[in-house]
Amino acid sequence: MKNTAVHTRLMYAFQRIRKVDVIPETGISKMEFFALQAIGGYQHKTGLPGIYVSELAHNLKIASSQTSRMLKTLEERELIARKADVRDRRNTCVFLTEKGKQICRETQVSMKRYMEQVLQTMGEERVEELIELCNELADVMEQTSFQHEQSSS
Repeated sequence: MKNTAVHTRLMYAFQRIRKVDVIPETGISKMEFFALQAIGGYQHKTGLPGIYVSELAHNLKIASSQTSRMLKTLEERELIARKADVRDRRNTCVFLTEKGKQICRETQVSMKRYMEQVLQTMGEERVEELIELCNELADVMEQTSFQHEQSSS
């Protein structure tokens, strides 16, 4: 019985964290921010003008169809642009527009300010402990997920 209560509390805690709106000032969702970060980071790291949609979906760990819908919204808001790959027109590269770069910077500032408040409220030592516990939990969950996939095959 005690395990069920712990499971429920853990799932509830995850749900509460997931629902927190950590980037309210810029008007983009967390996933849109992650996408803008991934696109900009890829451009910066590789020096290439953009990232393939399929690679972005892989990096974000979401389905290509979900990525395409999100990119359509970002494109309508002029935060990203798409260009067909000159070597293979079936592939599309996505890159940040100047407006997208600006929103990304503003969101980073907003996120930093938010996380500084969290850190100040909780204390650095407790946050460091939480980070270690979250990483340990993620490792266990990934390993358990892998084992579950192996036994299902």
